[in-house]
Parts: sequence; structure tokens; C-alpha cells
Amino acid sequence: MNEQQRLQAQLNIRVSAKIPTEALESIVPIVIANPPSVSLLGTGSLFDVAGERFVVTAAHVIRAAHGHGKTIGISDAATSFIAASGDWLSSAPMQHGSVEDAFDVAVYKLPDAAVERLHGKRFLRRADVDFGEQSATAVFTLFGFPGLWSTASRAENEKLQFRPLEYTTHASAANRGPLNGFNSRYHLSLDGTATQVTWPDGSDVRFEDKSGRAATLPRDLKGISGCPVWAIGDLSVPVEDWGPARAVGVETGVYQENAVIRATRWVAVTTLLHEAFPQLRQALELWTIPE
Repeated sequence: MNEQQRLQAQLNIRVSAKIPTEALESIVPIVIANPPSVSLLGTGSLFDVAGERFVVTAAHVIRAAHGHGKTIGISDAATSFIAASGDWLSSAPMQHGSVEDAFDVAVYKLPDAAVERLHGKRFLRRADVDFGEQSATAVFTLFGFPGLWSTASRAENEKLQFRPLEYTTHASAANRGPLNGFNSRYHLSLDGTATQVTWPDGSDVRFEDKSGRAATLPRDLKGISGCPVWAIGDLSVPVEDWGPARAVGVETGVYQENAVIRATRWVAVTTLLHEAFPQLRQALELWTIPE
């Protein structure tokens, strides 16, 4: 281990202490079933509002499944499949003055039976979420299930295989060029170059596809669509002084040419819930995007 790697490993230990363990406990794979095959489609977060339990993901993940007429579900383990084929609520074009679907978020209200099957998981609550502005030097961690690390089941006796990724990065530079559909009111932009991503021991991470070829980032991460984005710190502040991490957004797209990952701010999730569930409006009143 050279000196640079040793110093990076020490920094990784300090940063790792600021990454919340509950983030991984609150994510689930979004899967699509075409029996006997089950494949990874995206990533979802578990969210609790006033005792009502939801899965949150990107709307384009759900549209992809519905477009193929396949059964969609969630899983807390490679052997557990919870069907979630109907009643997904998605953002839509023409909301808040946007011709396109600026939010690109979707939510699914979990029935009690599904919640019981997720007994090993954690549901995010209001205290876990930050709706405030993020610094231009903010540090973020994405928690999702990349397609690179997933293998679909092809038969009844096979298991869907996947493993989670913690991807820590920072706010993207302002000079990356125009980003089609990006609106700073609704979105956050994150650096997606992965040039500084390292393993805990300080060595460089090499992302590869299933054939062993170097992956093209951020495009080839794929299955992280819909994953939660957490703000964990700020580059302008010593790591030891970083405050508690908070979920701030949902990953909804990438700009490959600009090496930027786009996240929709979490306030879009609560706005969608506010509009769809009248019984939750009192609890959500302060956390919606004004008209």
C-alpha cells in the first residue's frame, strides 16, 4: 500500500462513519417478473408518513414495467417477491408548469400484509429527510442496486442475485454544460465521473460489466434508478464536523455526456402524497412544492 492509498483509506474510515446504516436498511429492489424469470428493474425506498407505509422510486422505472405488461414487485431478499402490480401513483407531465414530467417520481402504498413481510427493513420518517437547499460543495451518497451487480433468475430453482452499492460523490461542477430537463427548483446535480471512487482500503474502484469490460459511468449503473440520495456532509467542512445525514432526493436520470447524475428533491415525493392522500395532508402540509 503506497502513501496515497494509505491516506485515502484513513479518509474513507472517517467518511464511512458519517454514512447512515439505516439507508441500506430502507432500500428494496424493484423487480419485474416474467415467469419463471425475475429481473432487477430499479431501486426503491421505504417511507412512512403518519403510519402509512410507501415504496418510493422513479416513475420511469414503473412505466418501463407497465409498458411491457409484466408483473412488478419488490423484494427484501433474493427469495422473497412481493407483487406490486397495481395502484402505483406517478408524477405526470404538465405538473407545476412543466411540459415534461419534471419530477419523475412514483409511490406505492403497501398493504399490511406486505409490510409484515418487510419485517427486516426500516422505513424512513420525517426526521430522516431534509427539504432544504443543498450546498454547492455538498457530499452525497446514493444507495441502490446496480444492474452491473445483478443476475436475473431464469428458472424456478434459480435466485435473483443482487447486491447494494454505496456511491459517494459530490455536487457536480457548474460548468458541465446544459442539462436537458434540469430545473434547480426540483433537481440536484451530482458528479457521476466516479474518478475518485475507492474501496475502503483506498484502492481505486473499477466498475465492470458481466463480461469483465470496463463499465461506462454513470450510464451503466442502471438499476440504481429510483434510489435514495442522502446528503452526508460538505467539502468545505472538516469531516468530523459533518452533521447527521439526511435523505434529500430520488435518483431519476443521468446525463452521460456531462457525467452528471440527476436527483429529484424529496419534496416532490411529499407533494405527490399530499395530492393523492387527503388523510395525510395535515402531516404533509409544510412539505409540498407551492403552486
